[in-house]
Amino acid sequence: MKARFSEKMIQGCLEVLEKGEVEDLFEILPRIGVLRDPRFDESLLALLRHEDTRRREFAAYAMGALGRREFLDALKSCFRETEAMRDAEELQVAILEAIGAIGDDAAVEFFLPLLESSEQERRPKRGLRRRIVEAMGAIAQQGGERTLAGLIELTRHDDPELRAQALSEIAVAYWHRPNEIPEATLRRIYELRDHRNAEVAESALAALQSLADVGCRRAERLFKAPTHE
Repeated sequence: MKARFSEKMIQGCLEVLEKGEVEDLFEILPRIGVLRDPRFDESLLALLRHEDTRRREFAAYAMGALGRREFLDALKSCFRETEAMRDAEELQVAILEAIGAIGDDAAVEFFLPLLESSEQERRPKRGLRRRIVEAMGAIAQQGGERTLAGLIELTRHDDPELRAQALSEIAVAYWHRPNEIPEATLRRIYELRDHRNAEVAESALAALQSLADVGCRRAERLFKAPTHE
């Protein structure tokens, strides 16, 4: 009985994927994430190439909900295509969130070059750059060691806002295993307590405090240590 009900839901989703309006597509998104049927894949790949941007957004979110690494190349290719498009930020955000949800640690090699730009290029992309770091954080929370190394690298970025955000994402990545944070990573956070940029310094302090709050004894000791005035 349960199998027949699930099959009926799958067929309903497949019909919407084939013929549905944009609103119908977003309505079935939760069901796609629950059913996770591989028969959805072909339709989603086609929608990711659709001329309608909203359908492409839906496809990206659905791919993230399914969490299959087979979608990564298509998502990365779509993102590169959007860089030449106008008004594509919502689609770019959907793609970044999907890559983060899929959790492939190798994606850090895709993300980091996107964050390397001049001061002039940085300003219009600031919101998107924050989304990239958030996606890296999502992968780091899933145990992505290469992505964690990438976040540590970002604590040396020339943009203080990205430094501060990277510190926050590093701390969150260890919330479920606070005493496993490497000593070198903890020391890097501690060093930045005295950074000349207030946003970076405050983020470092907040990162230490949050780690201490979830049981990291070393972070607690460092958080209570005196700062250098």
